[in-house]
Amino acid sequence: MFRRLSELLSLAGLSDDEARLYLLLLKSGNASAPELQAASSMNVMTVYRTLKRLEDRGLLAASPVNRKEKMYKALSLNALVKKLESDERKIRKLQANLRKMTPFLRYLPTESEKISDEDPVELREGLDAFREEYLKLPDLCTSEFQCLGSMQNYWRIAGMSDEAPEEIGFRNKRFRSGIFSLTLNTPSPEAEVFAKRDSRELRRTRITAALPIKRDYMAFTDDRVCHFLCDPENPQVIIFRQPELLAMYRRQFRSIWDAGVVA
Repeated sequence: MFRRLSELLSLAGLSDDEARLYLLLLKSGNASAPELQAASSMNVMTVYRTLKRLEDRGLLAASPVNRKEKMYKALSLNALVKKLESDERKIRKLQANLRKMTPFLRYLPTESEKISDEDPVELREGLDAFREEYLKLPDLCTSEFQCLGSMQNYWRIAGMSDEAPEEIGFRNKRFRSGIFSLTLNTPSPEAEVFAKRDSRELRRTRITAALPIKRDYMAFTDDRVCHFLCDPENPQVIIFRQPELLAMYRRQFRSIWDAGVVA
């Protein structure tokens, strides 16, 4: 059983020394560093370094006995299981992000090209970024703002609505600057209500199910396209500034608009 547990701990990422001390602590309940050094035959500095790594991993607790000595207690294997589950979620998230970015690798600048302060393709994660990138869109337009996808789904993930203060402020920014909006939206009761105000809100809306994205939301400004990935667990924004990608997405928008259904 000891050998099997050692193998499993190794697969979980623990070194041989970490697994050895962790199992000794699991068996004894608690022990001091000198006691662990005697039981393991490891040198004293290795014992202290290994205990520190195990503590950093959240696999043991240390309580002071006096100014110089501590007693160490191994947390249960459930603590290790939870740590592995957390690591697994991080890996799945990393895998998902890498898959999203893979199609755009060919647009990365070469060493001979000037790299600007802003990446040609940028990924921002989290609800704050999700809201921040949306609310600054009117400031990035001079005459026209285009968007497509599920506006209502964006609002749901962002914790907003058609009549939220943030959304009203967004529209007022457009009105003050005379920025007209072309909106391609997915069918929904909210979209129908939204479209009825077109004439007084500097907007033309077309509602159609024939959109390349139905859950997410995309917005077009003068110098970028923002793809808002409406995942309630991990809202993200992919920002495209690369000229070829901008041109491709704008052509796609115009093609859908020309074939769209007027609300």
